[in-house]
Amino acid sequence: MAVSVVFVTPSYRLDRERCALLNRSLEACATPFEHWIVVDRGDLPFFRPLQSNRTTVVAKEEVLPVWVHRVDTLKLGLRSNLWLQARGRPMRGWLVQQLVKLAVTRSLDADVVVHADSDVVFIRPFSVESVVDGDGRVRLFERPGYVDATLPDHVRWHRSAEELIGVGRADLPLPDYISTLVPWKRQNAVALLDHVERTTGRHWLRALAAAWDVSEYVLYGRFVRDVLGASGGQFVSSSPLCLDYYKRVPLTVPELTAFLEGVDEATVAISLTAKAGMNPEDYIELLERRWAVAAS
Repeated sequence: MAVSVVFVTPSYRLDRERCALLNRSLEACATPFEHWIVVDRGDLPFFRPLQSNRTTVVAKEEVLPVWVHRVDTLKLGLRSNLWLQARGRPMRGWLVQQLVKLAVTRSLDADVVVHADSDVVFIRPFSVESVVDGDGRVRLFERPGYVDATLPDHVRWHRSAEELIGVGRADLPLPDYISTLVPWKRQNAVALLDHVERTTGRHWLRALAAAWDVSEYVLYGRFVRDVLGASGGQFVSSSPLCLDYYKRVPLTVPELTAFLEGVDEATVAISLTAKAGMNPEDYIELLERRWAVAAS
């Protein structure tokens, strides 16, 4: 039976051009697959032009529970992104973005959900085989022994995950599951939400919001490894699908060309952080040429 894949990208207006480039790269390198872009309701007008027969643009409010609402902080003279939930603590935008990635799995019916950050760009063809092996198992990105005491945030994310899924406290060092292009087996993601509700006795979103120190990728990874095990139908890979450029220094076109030439054949995408100050218009022609070669 054919495996279905959908890409999901939470974004916002300041990342609109990068998200549009991601969408264009998916059109060039992953044509058969749908792309869901999830944004604040107020940002819909900026992203609606990307809507197509393979791209769906939806508001975060459409995938989150009805009792979660965004506060229009701009009218209050504040720049922060604040969300309110009934009978719960306020939530900042960075947490809501993680909750959206989990919540959207209940709105989709694809077998595999691939989370792609707005600054991801595909550079070579993507296929189901990129995320599913010959036995039908879905790739789980994991860097073993990566998290130690020098990464206190990561440690806190693991400790929160352990409480949310009801497993014992693991010793350092711990694995890392965070990347800019992350495939999930959708059935496992939905099972995670159900499991958190059974473990905590609360709606999964309330439980995660109360935990505060949460990483959606760490939570999912620990659930698959510590709860589901072999029954989860996933295989572990320490090779990322995406090569990240995190420096705050922009790359010239020749430097970007050299960066692309150094990408491993198994890597299907790159991520160029917005903090590097690079304008997508400056390198779109370079990418278009590479896409044309890959398609020929």
